[in-house]
Amino acid sequence: MTDRSEIVVPASIGNVGPGFDALSVALQLYLRVRVQDVGTRTAEHDGVLETVFAGTAPRGSNGVDRAFRFARERMGRPTARVRVEVATDIPICAGLGSSAAASVAGLQLYQAVTGPVSEGDMLAMAAELEGHPDNAAACLLGGFTVSCRLENGTVVARSSRWPVRVQWVVATPNVPLATKEARAVLPAAVPLGDAVFNLQRALLLLHAVEHERLDDLREAFRDRLHQPARAALVPGLREALALDDPSILGVVLSGAGPSIAAAATPGREREAAAILAGIYDRVGVPVVVRTLSAHQPAAAGVVPIPIG
Repeated sequence: MTDRSEIVVPASIGNVGPGFDALSVALQLYLRVRVQDVGTRTAEHDGVLETVFAGTAPRGSNGVDRAFRFARERMGRPTARVRVEVATDIPICAGLGSSAAASVAGLQLYQAVTGPVSEGDMLAMAAELEGHPDNAAACLLGGFTVSCRLENGTVVARSSRWPVRVQWVVATPNVPLATKEARAVLPAAVPLGDAVFNLQRALLLLHAVEHERLDDLREAFRDRLHQPARAALVPGLREALALDDPSILGVVLSGAGPSIAAAATPGREREAAAILAGIYDRVGVPVVVRTLSAHQPAAAGVVPIPIG
């Protein structure tokens, strides 16, 4: 057993504009679970998860522990006592998949100490924990993902590479927004025209990413299902969505917000970051702006954990 045994889970941009609860992109911003000690696993002993947080512990429940316990109850395999240290660079309540990352980390930790869990079971459990599959799919698979929850509760997800030359400039204002609050403002039904509008652009986005048609991204990112309803909750969103600058290929609300993500024109990331920062200067809201590459499929994952 070494202190290098760890689970690494990326942040993510959910929805990616028109792909509500279906599309996502994994980002190179990480939650890490480092295993400090694993006891002996026996059929008679169902161990507990002891968690130490590097830095300030998150508000609310411990998502890693919650997912670990959920998997243990669902899969029925006994676990050893496990002690871990959790460190994260993913901001909480920021629309960057922090909850999904914690859930996936807990599920992967359970898998690491008990044995393989199928990808389908992992996706289904993560989606059940989160209430939607998009961020969880990106956490598990990396890259640009499309996910679909079937009527029987299983989840199908597929991943492809996000164009390497397109980085994301992500602005996170200092106004935490709970996903529950952001979902509460969504309409219960939408006009057929809006549904068709989003379907067309989601398909255009899939084609644009596959063929690196960067000139299509601005239109492909447009949405009528969730971003207009959330604009009142997210400072700077209306201004950012209206941007028409050659340094920015297009803008989306990251997940439920309040982070806003701009796909930067290759080589013009600094200009794009300055433009987003300027929006928050004008509205008087503190902001952190990060330039992030996509976390591509199979770029990181679980380091096997030896069991004592």
